[in-house]
Amino acid sequence: MANSAARQIFTIGQVNRYVKQMLEADALLAGLYIEGEVSNFNAHSSGHLYFTLKDASAAISSVMFAKAAAGLPFSPKNGQKVIAFGRLSLYEKSGQYQLYIEHMEPAGIGGLQLAFAQLIEKLQGQGLFDEDRKKPIPAYPACVAVITSPTGAAVQDIIKLVRQRNPAIKLVIVPALVQGQDAGADIAQAIKDVNVWGEADVIILGRGGGSIEDLWAFNEEITARAVAESKIPIISAVGHETDITITDFVADRRAPTPTAAAQIVAYDHAQALAYLHEAYSRLHKATKDEISNRHAEAKGLLAQLCAQLTYRLTTENQKLAHSSALLEKVSPYAAFRRGFALVQDEAGKAVTSVKSLSAGEHLTLQWADGKAVAEIKNTSESI
Repeated sequence: MANSAARQIFTIGQVNRYVKQMLEADALLAGLYIEGEVSNFNAHSSGHLYFTLKDASAAISSVMFAKAAAGLPFSPKNGQKVIAFGRLSLYEKSGQYQLYIEHMEPAGIGGLQLAFAQLIEKLQGQGLFDEDRKKPIPAYPACVAVITSPTGAAVQDIIKLVRQRNPAIKLVIVPALVQGQDAGADIAQAIKDVNVWGEADVIILGRGGGSIEDLWAFNEEITARAVAESKIPIISAVGHETDITITDFVADRRAPTPTAAAQIVAYDHAQALAYLHEAYSRLHKATKDEISNRHAEAKGLLAQLCAQLTYRLTTENQKLAHSSALLEKVSPYAAFRRGFALVQDEAGKAVTSVKSLSAGEHLTLQWADGKAVAEIKNTSESI
């Protein structure tokens, strides 16, 4: 044994801290992509995930803390192959080195399809695909926000078609990553920014075609939830007609291509003018026909009214003539014309009997053409 005076004694903690510093100082170990199979999987109540990554010849302990695990697009299971990105360090308490994972995805196309299916099931169970929560797309939007890559072919197709169909529409291009590890978060932030701005009537969210890996940002949960939470209606226009993404299910409407989305939001200006001209012509003709019909109807009603008035006047004239004849028969003036006269005493009362008269009394005699005053000389009664 060496002389104890020449030895430097370390604690286990010092050794572990030294090893940890060495591991974390290595640039290669600070950012590793490791492919392996999940085993001994344990989802802790805190949200942290603990498991082992292994292949045919080796294994490494792994941990994924709750914040990183919350963004997983799938649910890891024992036996599942994954690709994990993280840093290698040492857990001092146990003296075991392990992989601290920041991001993880299923390995291969099959793994992505599994993640896709799992998220579909999850979001559908939460009602994010329900038709009754979807907002109508405005028929005549004044402002359209397009969230996509500003350099992609999709945005050029949208701009070209909207300008052709309706140059009056205001197009706002909102740049966003549409591919890569950070694309989902970038798209979600762009959707939130457009909602805060609040001037757009509708949002087109999309990009051109690609592989399932290329389009994966539109299959991430963070993207799907941002689409669902948008107050402004969203059209999902991702890839080609045969490409299906989760945003297609969550969005208020799916367009098979970005060009088709442009056709939905940009009503054809020339076609609309032609329709308005045709509608005006139909309305003008209908109004003219209605006026003509009403004029003819009024003319017919006037003729009927005139005929009714003529008949009524004739009938009333006949009644009046009959009444006049009856009045003529009972009129005292008719009697006057036959030689009779109205006799009145000095008080103006009609004299109806000779018995009421006395000699010297003055009487007024009334004929049709005048009056005369007479004095009574004497009276005699009829026998």
